[in-house]
Amino acid sequence: MKIALCHLEISEGPECKNLALLEQAVRIAADNEAQWVITPETAVQGYYFYKLNQDSVVPVQPSTQLNNLLALVKAYSLYLFLGAGEYDSELSCNFNSCIVFAPDGTVCGKHRKLISHGIGAEAWATKATVLEPIVCGKTKVGALVCADAWYSEHAQEMQQKGAQIIIDIAAWPPTEVCGNPLGAWEKCSSVTGLPMLVCNQTGKTQWMDMTIGQSVVIEHGKTKLSYNGEQAVLLFEWDEASGEVLSDKFEIISI
Repeated sequence: MKIALCHLEISEGPECKNLALLEQAVRIAADNEAQWVITPETAVQGYYFYKLNQDSVVPVQPSTQLNNLLALVKAYSLYLFLGAGEYDSELSCNFNSCIVFAPDGTVCGKHRKLISHGIGAEAWATKATVLEPIVCGKTKVGALVCADAWYSEHAQEMQQKGAQIIIDIAAWPPTEVCGNPLGAWEKCSSVTGLPMLVCNQTGKTQWMDMTIGQSVVIEHGKTKLSYNGEQAVLLFEWDEASGEVLSDKFEIISI
């Protein structure tokens, strides 16, 4: 199958701008035959939405604002891994999630961030406790959100529960404070024997320079494909049956 990583400048939003960009990226990915489309962390609202407006309300997802995006999911019959803040009305709290939409536009699974900083840009989000793979067609996916991948135990637990691939949606460039995540991502692949996909984001803000953040494909514990810089849709081929990454380089489509 062909997989697309949407390496986008979305951290400061606003949501309407982000959704328009996501719709554009999904179209590009689908027109280039991608069957899975992966977005960065909090792609809908933007990673810094709470720092920019602490009165922001996080909705139950999928909200009506996602209607156009989900119409594309159904029209192109693809899986969408969407980074979004979501409100859980039963638990009365917000989560930083990777929500996976099936080709019919319904939610087929979600992973809520376990390792949330709880302060600053992530003060709005509650730490989750559930770690289960998501079934996407014939494949079990171990989805993580950003810092969840710092602990390879999370990837290992996903693998032990049947995951065949690990996907991390991120807002994580190398920094002095947060370290270089590449080693952690490679360890997740190394200890599980699974391919590790990371969809990061780009853009420079007053809080963090994400232009040096890498979106990567890691196989057998070593980085095989890597990209950072201007926003783009990154396409590559993966064999579900063998678990092997077939591409030697990204097909890069600028936005």
